[in-house]
Amino acid sequence: MSNYNKKINIFVISLYFYCIFFSRAYAYLDPGSISIVLQSILAAIAGVGATYRLWIFKVKNFFGKKKKKNFEK
Repeated sequence: MSNYNKKINIFVISLYFYCIFFSRAYAYLDPGSISIVLQSILAAIAGVGATYRLWIFKVKNFFGKKKKKNFEK
């Protein structure tokens, strides 16, 4: 038996035992936790948007200065 087959067998056996000893988690998600997840997603979107605008402004400003110098000469 090759080394690859041994790894697959170990993985399958461990997955089997994980499923056998799996216990239910009686969990409850209240509206507050959903609100926190929604706020995190919106904050990430706002952060990406702000970073994008900042970098676009820097790039335009950088190339804008070079164009002005070329016209003055």
